[in-house]
Amino acid sequence: MISANISEKISDSELIKLIKKGDSMALNKLLDLYIPQLTAFFKYIHVQEDLIEDLIQETFEKMINKIDSYDESKKFSTWLMTIGKNLYVDQYRKKVKSEEYIANEKQDNSFSDPENEAIGKISVEELLKVLTEKERFIIEMRIFKEMPFADISQITGESETSLRSRFFRVINRLKTIA
Repeated sequence: MISANISEKISDSELIKLIKKGDSMALNKLLDLYIPQLTAFFKYIHVQEDLIEDLIQETFEKMINKIDSYDESKKFSTWLMTIGKNLYVDQYRKKVKSEEYIANEKQDNSFSDPENEAIGKISVEELLKVLTEKERFIIEMRIFKEMPFADISQITGESETSLRSRFFRVINRLKTIA
């Protein structure tokens, strides 16, 4: 059932019900509503400009594939932004792993010298490896992306107080390791 004309004031949940029934007009309306928000979100977390369009496309592809798992009691925009955030984090991890591989290859082919051996400091990547996915995300968003706790709270669905507490526990744990 394809809608001839979708009202400007239709709710997200009504659009999703129509999309589940195969309504392409409803999907187009949802895209029109959320492409600007996703673009702003990715810019806010400082995603490289040339990656944003691909991330938006991947986010909507995943949203369409997972539309049946959407819990209508939750806010759609939060669910969609979480999908986008998870895709970005996955890409970031892949990038870090490939950079680590390249760095390890270079180290394997280089000669050791006393200065390099004396450095012996733990790198940021090594420190982040000891953290859980949730802890890494909080650290990345708060420190590297300089995102306020209120925004991180909105993305994760956790309270600001809980995020602040976890953030400072993680920082203290990292200080003891470094």
